[in-house]
Amino acid sequence: MAANTLNDNVTMPASWRAKAPILAAVGFCSVLISLGLFHFGSSSENEATGFKMFYHSYLTNYVYCLSFCLGALFFVLVQHVVRAGWSASVRRVAELLAYTIPWWAALFLPIVAVVFSDHGTLYEWSKGAGKVEPIVELKLGYLNPSWFLLRAVVYFAIWCIAARIYFRMSREQDETGSTEITLKLQRWAGPFIIMFALALNFAAFDWIMSTDAAWYSTIFGVYIFASGMLSFFAVMILTCYLMQRSGRMQKYVNTEHFHDLAKWQFGFIVFWSYIAFSQFLLYWYANIPEETIWYKERLDLSTGWRPLGYLLIALHFAVPFLGTLPRAVRRNKAMMAGWAVFILIVHWLDMTFLVMPNVGPASAMMLIGHFVCWVGMVSIFLALFMFRVGETPMVATRDPWLPDALAYQQMPM
Repeated sequence: MAANTLNDNVTMPASWRAKAPILAAVGFCSVLISLGLFHFGSSSENEATGFKMFYHSYLTNYVYCLSFCLGALFFVLVQHVVRAGWSASVRRVAELLAYTIPWWAALFLPIVAVVFSDHGTLYEWSKGAGKVEPIVELKLGYLNPSWFLLRAVVYFAIWCIAARIYFRMSREQDETGSTEITLKLQRWAGPFIIMFALALNFAAFDWIMSTDAAWYSTIFGVYIFASGMLSFFAVMILTCYLMQRSGRMQKYVNTEHFHDLAKWQFGFIVFWSYIAFSQFLLYWYANIPEETIWYKERLDLSTGWRPLGYLLIALHFAVPFLGTLPRAVRRNKAMMAGWAVFILIVHWLDMTFLVMPNVGPASAMMLIGHFVCWVGMVSIFLALFMFRVGETPMVATRDPWLPDALAYQQMPM
């Protein structure tokens, strides 16, 4: 079997790669179109509202796509630190997703630019002292443009360095077959996980939570981590399924691997629900105004966001929990691919619920522009992933753990 697997086609189809420039063009055009929709859809008396909506939408969709890549990086690190054998045949897909992070650093520049514009378009605290409410002014020692930029540089440095090391050394192993490379990556995984966790938590505070700087949650970073990991496994399942539909990776990824990915996904459905409910319960129980105002803005019937909040309870937890609970479903590739699409849609609704209510009440114009921006950012994500993959094998064919992955079987039930 091992000899036959060497002849398996493990590269992305050329027809997919050829679509990357088109997707990039569609993506950037869609983002610009969304800017136009927000600008011309806002009232002439308050044109700044249009730009405010656009930048909140841009941030939402940016974090939505970046979460896949950050989830991929964490997956790679965890697989190394625990010396997992089963994932050797799918880990390269995660390495490639993580390796797109440097390009996402470039796409963060519009957010940096608006922070330094000092108009409060995206973050009220960027207006500076004397122009914000007292509770926010107390936080300006931390929330100010210079420190914001410096911290962002540190976050991206940690993520980019880790992603580059693990991808480059994995590719080197494709050439040399050296087991010493695997041992090095295992030793470095623990420290990188610690740095990754700190960077992700503080990035969640800086980029998303501070859109409403008067509000705070110490569990918010874990919330973003949970939703990002859930969406990453959805992307992983969908990518492996589509690759196999195109005739790739047939001998490397079997039902056992899909089942394990599905179990990871199921676990994060539960974990996200636990974190989301814990945050809500603590704030409801304490009933402190500066904490409950965040939920009031989202669950007040007059804002138009209440239906989405209640919908997330069903769509982000109850429906996928019950739908993916049966073992037969988790072992069915096509059904899990369908659930992956569902989860990615719900993840976008979740990110929307976190950020967009800070702009104001929901409206048809806002939702249309936001959807167009989502189409644009997802197209950019797909283009960047295809550009990064190129002709790189999507399986680490000389990984010393690969024989374990090929022979992997779960306990029969």
